[in-house]
Order: sequence, then C-alpha cells, then structure tokens
Amino acid sequence: MKLLIFCIKIFLWGESMDFEILKQKLFSIDYKFKERYEKIDKEKIKNVLFDITGNPIKLKRLDNDEIEKKTSGYGIVGVDGSINSYGGIYPHYISIIQALSKSTKEKEDIILQDVYVPLFEENEGQIGDEARRRAMMSRLEIEAASKAIDMFKSKVILMDGSLIHYSIDCSSEWEKFKRKAIIKNKIIIGVTEEVKTKDIINIIGSRINADFENFYDRDLLFGLLDIGEMLLLEGNIKTKKTESGIKSCYIRMSEDPQVAGLDFIEEQYDEAVSYCDLIYTLTPQKGRGIPFWLDIVDKEVKITDEMVKSLVESTISRDIRERILNPKRSKR
Repeated sequence: MKLLIFCIKIFLWGESMDFEILKQKLFSIDYKFKERYEKIDKEKIKNVLFDITGNPIKLKRLDNDEIEKKTSGYGIVGVDGSINSYGGIYPHYISIIQALSKSTKEKEDIILQDVYVPLFEENEGQIGDEARRRAMMSRLEIEAASKAIDMFKSKVILMDGSLIHYSIDCSSEWEKFKRKAIIKNKIIIGVTEEVKTKDIINIIGSRINADFENFYDRDLLFGLLDIGEMLLLEGNIKTKKTESGIKSCYIRMSEDPQVAGLDFIEEQYDEAVSYCDLIYTLTPQKGRGIPFWLDIVDKEVKITDEMVKSLVESTISRDIRERILNPKRSKR
C-alpha cells in the first residue's frame, strides 16, 4: 500500500512538471543558431562563388510533348532502398532490406530483398556494423538498378542519394555497374535531398573572410539559388567526388529554399546534364525539391515497423525470439 501511494505521488508530480528550464536552454540555442548564421554574407558568397563556377543555369519546365520526346516515350526509372530492424541492440537483431526499381511506363517492378543478421557476422565485431548494413543495402540497390538496365527501356535511371556512397560502400559492384551503364548508354543520376558535402566551402576557401569550419554546403547554399537554377561544378574544380569519377551540381527545383544535389558518372556528364530540365519538370514546384517519382518509389519500398514485425514473428520461432531478439524494454 505504501508503495502504491509513493507511485501515485510520483505520477502526480510528473503531471505537474513544467519545462521552463528546458525552454530557456532551447531559447539560448536558438540565439546561438541565429548568431552562427549571421556570419553568412549571401551576396558576398554569391559573388565569389559565381566568379569561380560561372553563373547558374536557368532550367525550363517541359510540356508533355517535350517530356515524351526527351524520354523517347519510355519514361524514367527510380531506384531506392529501405532497411528496418527487429530486436534489441547489437548483435541481437535482424534487419530486413529491400530495394526497388520502378519505371513510369513498365507494368512490372523489380523488387529485391535480403536479410542481415549481425550474430552471423560476429567475427567482424560491432565496429563497422552500421557500415556493413549500409553496404548490403547499397549492393541490393545496385543490383536492382542493374536489372532495370536489362529489363526496362527507359534510358534515365534516378537513384535516391549520392552516387559516391556506392563507391564507398561497395566499390567493386559499383565499378561493374558503372561500366555496364556506360556500355548500354543508360544515364545514371543520383539525387541527393540532404547535401552534406563541403565542396562549396573548399571552393571559395580563403576568398571569404569567415570561419566556416563547422558549416556544410547546404548552409551556404540555402536560399542562394532561385527556383529552377542549377550551379555546375566544372572545369578545374576538384572535389572528393571528382576523384571517384563522379561530377555533380546543385539545383533548386521548388519553392523550398534548400538545394538538392545531382551526381553524374563522369563519362556520361555532358549528356546527363541535358536531362536536368526533365528532372526539374518532374519536381512539384510547391514540394520539397525532389522529383515526385522518387517520392513514390520511396513510399513503395519502405519497410515499416509493422511489416518487419509481421515478417519476423511469422517466421522466427517464439523461443528464438525470446532468447535472442526480444529486449526487456519491449516487455514494459
């Protein structure tokens, strides 16, 4: 009875808690953020950056006839992957991985699936566990894109995310896929919604008298481009991507002031850039700045918590789940 009264008191105390201290800390953080971004002189950055890269290119929205002509009536393909896990902390969990290639014209989709079980990778240990999972999904996405090259007539394949992560995650598979795309003349374009590079910061370098050590390109490019403007990184501009045979650009495709990144295979660069009007056209002006087809692919490939739970609990016996996969916190 005493324990019950004590618990009720704690519960009532919790109900009366306010967050004034936390609010004050967050107000302070808000001030620090504003102070941090005040050092970004947009006009100065524009002048210096455009002096090095050249002025942005203005893209145009294509009409239906122009879209059909540009795609030869075969549409485009979107490729994305998804991963979700069941269980506790490393290594007591199972990850379900899925990759999807989906054409705007073909009726059939390409769906590939796999399972990652870190307990079976125990000899490699916890270090690099996240990298191994990511590499597995990257390989599955490349396989799905490779099958799309063989099975779909579409010439343009949009891959969700930067192309360089394939070079990092699974270099041999990426090199093989890249050669295949070049030989088959299929244009591969990576679409990055979260720009995390520091290429622009490195390009403007000491010509901007400001400390951008903890900044990323997205911070400097926010609101810098007008809707439909594309900034190419050409000529002698060297980046980590160019060292991996990948060329890139930044593009603002909607009212959202944040830019997206587009990656191209170096050997395909000239032709690939000619498809940027198409990519811009396929992006809703009031959307988040990503081609609508990739959003559709992302939604269809997504492995939800309910899906992974249903799959595991219908296939892995109860005693194994209790022994290996179910953490105590799930029994609260």
